[in-house]
Amino acid sequence: MKKVWLVSLALLAHTAIGAEEKILFDFENYAIGETVPMNDIFNGSNTESRATVVADPINAQNKVLHITNKSWNTTVEFTLDQMTAEEITGDYQYLAFDLYRPSTDGEYKQFSARIGADTIYADADFVTQGAADQWVEWSYRMTKVSNTSDKLYMGYNSNDADFYIDNVRLVSSDLGYDYTDETQTLRYYAEKCGKKIGVAIPLWRIDVNNENLVETATVSHNFNMVVAENEMKVDAIQPNRGEFNFYAGDCLVSLAERHDMEVRGHTLVWHKQLPAWISSNGIKNDHNYTREELLQILKEHVTTVVTHFKGHVDEWDVVNECLDDDQSIIRTNPTGYKLRESVWATVIGEDYIDSAFVYAHRADPDARLVLNDYGAEFQGKAKTTAFYNLVRRLQKSGIPLDGVGFQCHLTVGEEFDSTKFDNNIKRYASLGLECTVTELDMSIPDLSAPDAYERQAAEYAALVDVMMKYDHCRAVVVWGVKDDQSWRQGAPLLFNAAMEAKPAFFALRNILEEYAQTGGVENCTVSTETLPPYVDVYDVMGRSVALQLERSQIGNLPSGFYIVEGQGILIH
Repeated sequence: MKKVWLVSLALLAHTAIGAEEKILFDFENYAIGETVPMNDIFNGSNTESRATVVADPINAQNKVLHITNKSWNTTVEFTLDQMTAEEITGDYQYLAFDLYRPSTDGEYKQFSARIGADTIYADADFVTQGAADQWVEWSYRMTKVSNTSDKLYMGYNSNDADFYIDNVRLVSSDLGYDYTDETQTLRYYAEKCGKKIGVAIPLWRIDVNNENLVETATVSHNFNMVVAENEMKVDAIQPNRGEFNFYAGDCLVSLAERHDMEVRGHTLVWHKQLPAWISSNGIKNDHNYTREELLQILKEHVTTVVTHFKGHVDEWDVVNECLDDDQSIIRTNPTGYKLRESVWATVIGEDYIDSAFVYAHRADPDARLVLNDYGAEFQGKAKTTAFYNLVRRLQKSGIPLDGVGFQCHLTVGEEFDSTKFDNNIKRYASLGLECTVTELDMSIPDLSAPDAYERQAAEYAALVDVMMKYDHCRAVVVWGVKDDQSWRQGAPLLFNAAMEAKPAFFALRNILEEYAQTGGVENCTVSTETLPPYVDVYDVMGRSVALQLERSQIGNLPSGFYIVEGQGILIH
């Protein structure tokens, strides 16, 4: 068995009671060189595709199945052992396996699985299969079917795929909580606090029009703000000049309006994910646009998109990641900043930023307009200072800027500092600007560490605790629904591949609940003479750590995040 499978079991143990897996095929009882039938949906076994048992490309002591697809609509044919389709899809919710694809194999594939003639899962489109040259765990929620076939067919629709699979298994688990009970959801407590808890949705992978999907239901019950992960970026929404595709964005708006959510628009101007008719790489001016021509393109795009969504999108990331990562300029110029090289900055100049905000405000005066970036979260960093300097410059120029966005793509144990985050966030209140955490995820560097998920939960809680303290911090947006669909490795989100709530979910919920109950009491000034000498200390999961601890001993607790008298306390 592979390490990734062991990690999966550990994750299930953390997140749900009663979760279990049944291995169908791990290939250890097969002989090297033995083949498994391949089935062409139209021509049966008449195919050049092959599935052969071989040594694991990473660990030769393991046996795995090597599959080479030579024809479309061809999948591996497994014979089930005394299990009916009704038992498989009734007693278990997910079909899972481990995938290894060499870097020479294509990244985008379309997976499907069926029992007999009944489809139990099918990707709607070709989707990324994650990192190459390593094992990646995949799971797919099955549709219930009932037939007497003993054949399981699964694979990718391709005529040139070359990949390996192992540990084909069924997963049965509850979600770790009941999202139909509003008091168990994030949204319930966020709304009591007057805050927004949001999520980015990969609309190309999650059908938000289907309310029966556990992913869609999880989103609508737990979040009161949504954003499209990619589908409202420039290349997706205007692939050719003057040709706008609003379908995915309209689906997101429909979901939000059905469930009384706010919509964030992401993003109007960025140097990445530009269509080739603007720039081949976001930097080159391949088409030799003049300043006036590119300004017109910018105006047309911003005006058309914001006008289309006027009254439906509440907040826009107008300009995204405009600052360079190297901000050493502030050493010699404390109020300076350096823009990132981009086709916008090179051809138009710095005022492309000003123009984008002006165009957006003209198109929808009621929408909140945000400047968004990464690496500007913690006080003391050069880029943090540069970002603040740029914001001040925009304000002095009279630009209609309503808020700032801090992406917060973080790694557990490496970056987060609640004091530096707090000190940075609170100074924006004096500027009259709202602060939003726009793209939160926290990657775990070592998933096998015994406390990996608890440490992740503690940092999620500590960050949200800061955001809850201030009136000008209105929203936290998590960048993705579940781990296996994240753009990052390291299980960075609140839900695992099986849509089970992880410790980070419960830690975040506990923080929201505490604030909902206390009304932010930790911001009140309390005379030390009135404080009781003993306190009860809890961890982020609500478990007691120390009861009737002397107040003077709080600082001697081991490093971690604790709940004391309804307050979140981070001990370094």
